Amino acid sequence: MKPGNVVLLNGTSSAGKSTTARALQEVMDLPYVHTGVDHFLPRVPQQFFAIEDVANAHPVDYFVLLYSGVAPRATAEIEGGQSVFGLSEFRGLRIGPEGIKLLAGMYSGIAGLARAGVNVIVDDVLHDQRLLRSAVEALCGLPVLLVGLRLPREVAERRERERGDRGPGAATAFYDLVHTHVIYDLELDTSVLGPQECAQRIKGALQKGRSGQAFQQLHALLARST
Repeated sequence: MKPGNVVLLNGTSSAGKSTTARALQEVMDLPYVHTGVDHFLPRVPQQFFAIEDVANAHPVDYFVLLYSGVAPRATAEIEGGQSVFGLSEFRGLRIGPEGIKLLAGMYSGIAGLARAGVNVIVDDVLHDQRLLRSAVEALCGLPVLLVGLRLPREVAERRERERGDRGPGAATAFYDLVHTHVIYDLELDTSVLGPQECAQRIKGALQKGRSGQAFQQLHALLARST
């Protein structure tokens, strides 16, 4: 069976991943399932998410949401892929080994869909090199188009404020991390290109057979770093 395509959109919060994914679903001739970290994490039980002050964070097995100037709380509510607290500014996400295992399972599930012939769009925030390694190990060998969605920091922060559906800070917290170790098949500036334009460029890259090249390079680089 011919495997399905995987379009992996990577960018900081408010980079336009979800709107680009929906636009891509509309322009593609075949169905593409849209999934990703914002769909997966809300299905993890809330007791495995803790809140810590960024200055006093402890080692964690699963997930810790880091804030500045907050009192520790046992768990965090997760809604729509983001924390909902009305607390101070979000400063980052710390993932323990069991959390990495859960997210590695997400990538393996996506790989299973692709191997079954299902086309998939994944929106992701690859801010941790362990996540990148898990994605590459699960998906290497499949037709993965790795797309970097970039934009100026101030535009991401403005979009985050205008959305009003999540606390402030995620766009900034992930901004300097999300593209650090990643090689792309295609990079798009979502402050210049709208979702429909991004979707058309992604469709064109798929038609030109650009899938898989970035993942092959990443696989070789990560293999040498072990």
